[in-house]
Amino acid sequence: MPESGRRTLLLILACAALLSACTVHYQMTFMGLPWYETVQWDRTQQVIHGQSGTPWQYRLFTESLVYATVRLFEHLGMPRPVGTAFVIIRLLQNFLAFSLAVAFYRRLGLRPAEALFGIALLAWGMCHSLYDGDLTFNTYTDLSLFLGAGLLLLHHRIAWLIPLMLIAPFNRETSGCIPFMLLFGLLSSQTDKKEHKRTFIVFGVCVGLWIAIVAGLRGVYGLRPYIVPTAGKHPILPLLLYNLTWWRTWVFLFATLGLMPLLALASWRAWPTPLKAFFWAVVPVWFPVHFALAHAPETRLFLVPQVLIFIPGALFGLRRWAATSAAAPLSPPAPRDA
Repeated sequence: MPESGRRTLLLILACAALLSACTVHYQMTFMGLPWYETVQWDRTQQVIHGQSGTPWQYRLFTESLVYATVRLFEHLGMPRPVGTAFVIIRLLQNFLAFSLAVAFYRRLGLRPAEALFGIALLAWGMCHSLYDGDLTFNTYTDLSLFLGAGLLLLHHRIAWLIPLMLIAPFNRETSGCIPFMLLFGLLSSQTDKKEHKRTFIVFGVCVGLWIAIVAGLRGVYGLRPYIVPTAGKHPILPLLLYNLTWWRTWVFLFATLGLMPLLALASWRAWPTPLKAFFWAVVPVWFPVHFALAHAPETRLFLVPQVLIFIPGALFGLRRWAATSAAAPLSPPAPRDA
């Protein structure tokens, strides 16, 4: 790697570490570490011991890592093992998400400075998506899983989606969108029939794994009582109407996403083809499902489309507008009156 490349890499890693420390400090002080060490730790133990409700009971991957880390720190005699484990895991989660986001943006074609601006926007959203929620480790793992899937597809390593889908459904049901990132990518590309066949096989295996794991978890633990959101509304129509009509939904969404969705959609023509494919695979299902089944003011739920779609889409639009403005001739100043 040339010297300039090493300096760029070190700058990116330093920025990712700095943003990780900043966001973790903000997230940890939002509710206070003692709260996380009691309430959140109790929720983690309920999941591990099979005593939680729908949908938390079936999201085992990250909760198992958290539980194992806490027990390891207890065995090592570390002070405040729960709080220490929570801080370290969240630091690693955020650092990984920021690093993968830069790699994803660079592969899409954005410059290093644009990619760093992108993760700064993501950090802003992370710090404004804390309403009515705990650390929700599985949500932040979701960021890395989707970014990892995007990178694999951009590098044409589609077979690697299969081992990814051995993990992702254990984390969140939202991973069901990942195979469709592959499918819509195929539909938007021009490849030969042999490559089509291979893609459909990988797509079918990934969908089959998702169905088997999601259904298998419900078979093992049974259909658990649904955890009603703090809004007190039950899923589908009551919760959908509540989310659409409560003013805080839109205030918190704007605080988290900002102008990125509007800027991105207004810049559709500037997007590279793979980003358009990822949009169709994720956004049209993500928002209706979360508005109907979740408490939408908990806007951390929308960080995945933000980092995967809206931020890079808006950055491509800003680049295009900047180029257009630079190419336009400057108008001469209007003459002053004597």
